[in-house]
Amino acid sequence: MSVVARPIWRTRLAVVLVAWMVTVVTATLAAARLMEVTPDGLAPVVIAAIFVVPPPILLVWSFWSMLREPVTGWLGPTVLMTFVGGFVPLFAPLYLTGVRLNFEARRPAYDEIAADAKAGRLVGVANRRGWVVGSRGDIRFRYRPRDPGLIEFIWTNAYGVRAGVRYDDTPCVARPGFTCISRGDPLADRYTYYARFF
Repeated sequence: MSVVARPIWRTRLAVVLVAWMVTVVTATLAAARLMEVTPDGLAPVVIAAIFVVPPPILLVWSFWSMLREPVTGWLGPTVLMTFVGGFVPLFAPLYLTGVRLNFEARRPAYDEIAADAKAGRLVGVANRRGWVVGSRGDIRFRYRPRDPGLIEFIWTNAYGVRAGVRYDDTPCVARPGFTCISRGDPLADRYTYYARFF
């Protein structure tokens, strides 16, 4: 134990703890973009490195600091557990905010691809299921030439998880015996965000 109590906020633990909290919030807001740029095989490693591995390590480190600095050391585990407890209910709103930010940044390119599909300017060979898969820059998409008003902009397709944005200009009018089914979270006119697990 130290002879002189050292404030916990002047230790390496405090710096690492604040840096991790900022990283977690930033990664959650940027998750949609990270899905697009992270190679599919590395996604679990990135998730584990940011969200899974650090909390237990920081918890052990903060309890160790609390034993060494009993006057101010209690702040370490308290701040960590408070952050984790507050982050859990805030994860979904932060993530969906990031989805909307990524969509708005990509929307002009999505609109251009949708216009090209309708005009027949997107060419490619359809697979057995009738989908043409292509990319323009770093935007991956797939569509059926016989139905160019439905395009999927694929953000990730890894380990049984498929997420992205769907463009659908099909008008849907509910009537007796026919119900319109939501295909995802609405982002804008004709655009929805989808996440499927299979």
